[in-house]
Amino acid sequence: MKIYLYFFSLLIVLILKGCTSNQKESSTLANDGYEIVATDSITVNNILASLFLFQNANEDHLFFRDAAASKIYVFDRKGQPLHEWTKEGDVPGAFSMIADNLSLTNEGDIVVADKLFGLRVFSPNGDLVIQDRVYQPQMSIHAGVDIFRKNQVIQKNGKTYLLHHLDLMDEVQEVGTEFFQKRRNLLMTDLESRETKKFIPFPDGSKFLFGKAFPFEDFRPLFYYEEQVETLYLIFQNEPILYIYSWKEDEQPILTSSQRLDLDGFHENDGLEYEQVRYGILSANQLEIPFPSSIESLEKIGEVVLIHYKPGPSIGERGDWEKVRKGEADEDLKNTILEKAKERTIALVDGEIISVNLPPMFYNSYRVIGNEIWWMKPTSKDQEDEDFTVFRGKLQPIKSP
Repeated sequence: MKIYLYFFSLLIVLILKGCTSNQKESSTLANDGYEIVATDSITVNNILASLFLFQNANEDHLFFRDAAASKIYVFDRKGQPLHEWTKEGDVPGAFSMIADNLSLTNEGDIVVADKLFGLRVFSPNGDLVIQDRVYQPQMSIHAGVDIFRKNQVIQKNGKTYLLHHLDLMDEVQEVGTEFFQKRRNLLMTDLESRETKKFIPFPDGSKFLFGKAFPFEDFRPLFYYEEQVETLYLIFQNEPILYIYSWKEDEQPILTSSQRLDLDGFHENDGLEYEQVRYGILSANQLEIPFPSSIESLEKIGEVVLIHYKPGPSIGERGDWEKVRKGEADEDLKNTILEKAKERTIALVDGEIISVNLPPMFYNSYRVIGNEIWWMKPTSKDQEDEDFTVFRGKLQPIKSP
């Protein structure tokens, strides 16, 4: 597949791929773990797209996107095409190729959260339902390509909201301790009134309150709101602590517990003194923190919390990782580093970390929809694909032989 519109940090990834309670430590269980197994598949045919990505599904439709062309494809559940439309250029509802992966309302409308153009909602046939301004201009974007959920449509107090994150910047200002103390990390947009508010400060005990400067991507939040029990789960990309909030009715979320996760191969950044950096260049590459460990997805499926993360090198290993990136490593070193760099998913069950075996996946990413996990079959290496297969499956314990 011809992919030509992404960035240096993505290139590195592709090369290396193949508070109110005490924080408590957890360790990997010595058992057989979990696995994701396919229960069904759907193939869509005759697709001409530069970056064709599965996005979402409901009882009636499958939704795909050509991210390089701001183009949406809608199929029925048998894989037959229904709608195909593009929103780019000088047209109502235009959105950019860096818009978040698509979410759906209960009515089946498509929600697009775009940090450059703003919020859009479309019917499946492409009719524009809502167009709203961007909440605040953003100076950075997601670096990689995946199909993980980036935001969430929720029902609360009889209203429909979009939960999304502020991404990287509040306003152009001096960065210091006060910046992190005042920052609110999540956005909540009423899809009827379009009113947006910021909430969720850094919790007490978070490293981002310790007076150091961090790359922006370190404190990008991932989250999941469980409506039935009014509980919000939240984690920051380079801080492996799961924060759990009680979020009742109109009240502000209240932090009820937190758990530090011992993720194999995950290395936290310690932060820098503010005088070493200036606002606007706080990215890992610019701060010479290559290959940062990063949590990429947080989901809840049944009683299991799923966390997908990207390992990174310790300070002493960065030179070897750089040799692999530049193609200067011998075969043994290359294989060693590629194994260490493999992205991983863990299941958190009753506070215990359990490994999860993943089937081969396009861009090592999946989408949780209800109690199912959806993913794309990897594309061909030697030819440009026109047929794409999506699997749906379940998470189950690995059965001992």
